[in-house]
Amino acid sequence: MSALPRNRWLILGAEGAAIIVSILLAFAIDAWWDQRGERRQEAALLQGLHADFQASQVHLERWLAGNRLVEDAISELLDNLRMADGGAPVTVSGRLILGALSSPTYSPTDSTLRAAMSSGKIELISSHDLRKELAAWDQLLADTSEDELIIRQILTQRLVPVLSTQLRLGYLLDFAPIVGFFMGESHPVIEQSFELRTDSELEAAVAQRLFHTRFVVQGLEDLHESQQRILRMLEPDSRVSL
Repeated sequence: MSALPRNRWLILGAEGAAIIVSILLAFAIDAWWDQRGERRQEAALLQGLHADFQASQVHLERWLAGNRLVEDAISELLDNLRMADGGAPVTVSGRLILGALSSPTYSPTDSTLRAAMSSGKIELISSHDLRKELAAWDQLLADTSEDELIIRQILTQRLVPVLSTQLRLGYLLDFAPIVGFFMGESHPVIEQSFELRTDSELEAAVAQRLFHTRFVVQGLEDLHESQQRILRMLEPDSRVSL
């Protein structure tokens, strides 16, 4: 009779242990399944980022080349203005005027990154280094966009008003010559000559425009380097180590 209670407790203990093990196993399976789902989502996210940054890299290289043309033209225009005596006329090519009037804005292909950031899915990326690089790229883009905005303000509030007193800007501000100049293509306006009267207001506006253009060029160069690092980290062969 004394053995019956002991057997009963052994049976109850075994049943309790089995229940606990089954609960823990269920939790483990759920966690494994969730983790597997997250890894699938991460793989899809990395693939989307890779496609976007590849497209952006080609676009950025063209944009950087165009902004370097703009920087060179504005720098040459400022040199011409500074070499002339105050109030004296100076003859410059349309290339320099178009450079001063160009106001390109870089817009990357980054819909995957924007969606991941807004939804919080950026945390699915298991690589801390990749998340850090993506955050740095986003900040570089914001800084460059800020300088592009300042340039547009300089154009509308200072440079265009002062130039409009000396030149008929209607056809100079047309889409075709400005885009042609920026893309390195030929256009009749580019080789045309224009006469400007030098004054402190024009020189100051061009100098301010050049100052912020150099920040944009540097920002685009930094973006290009950052994108190259991100693309290397997103290459299929590199994702194993992410």
